Amino acid sequence: MKKYRLQVQNDILYLFLLLLITEIFFFSVLRASFGVLLFIGILGLLLLETWFIRVFTMYSGKKISQYSEVIARISFKERFFEYFILPALFYISLLCFLFFTRNELLGHIVLGVCMVLFLILFLNVKSSLKKYYSIEVATRAIFDFICITIFYLCLNSFVRLGFSLLEYLVLSTLVATILFYFVLKIHDRVGLVELSVSALSATCISLGMLVIWETNIFIIPTVGALLFYLIISLWNVRFSGRTSLSDYLMPFLYVLISLILIFTI
Repeated sequence: MKKYRLQVQNDILYLFLLLLITEIFFFSVLRASFGVLLFIGILGLLLLETWFIRVFTMYSGKKISQYSEVIARISFKERFFEYFILPALFYISLLCFLFFTRNELLGHIVLGVCMVLFLILFLNVKSSLKKYYSIEVATRAIFDFICITIFYLCLNSFVRLGFSLLEYLVLSTLVATILFYFVLKIHDRVGLVELSVSALSATCISLGMLVIWETNIFIIPTVGALLFYLIISLWNVRFSGRTSLSDYLMPFLYVLISLILIFTI
């Protein structure tokens, strides 16, 4: 029990240091040179990667039985994308958002939400490492939410950079396609048909944002993220093997309610 508490405390310490470094980055955006900001960002990224390296080293080995000293190890190559690349992209997208936003309240809200996601990810990655052959379902769900958040942060950054409508749609389609590929890879569903559906889905998301282009910079990325969530939710229903119509209708209902709230508040 004491060992478990110490492990949790170490995770919280890493998260606190990551929060501190990221907060310093956000505070310094208008006060420091780009070189200083780059150094702070790299420092935060290295801290994040250090946690994953440390945890993978500690928990990737497992005895094949209680009667044997032989240790089976999880393949570093098989988990490299999920445990090292995707969290790094998540953190970099957060830094980009904080760099371009000038709304301190929004910046701190997004920062707080991302830190909560990182904490949940930390806990689930440890749990997933206990599963030798596959990533836990709960951990896959966290990675899905991270992809959604990355898309939202990227859309926000594109809007605040002042891209034209065409540039925004092209970039949004490109990022959505890449993130859909990430989702398929996490679920081990990469194939020609799935990639084609990804490209089509990304195009549909961009067309959806085209309809609301004349609204404000808060609504556009939010709607884009909701459409991205909708597609991932439908995929997850399909991946789980469920065939009930109600299972497919629920994501539409959630998104519809969210859209109503967004356009009425």
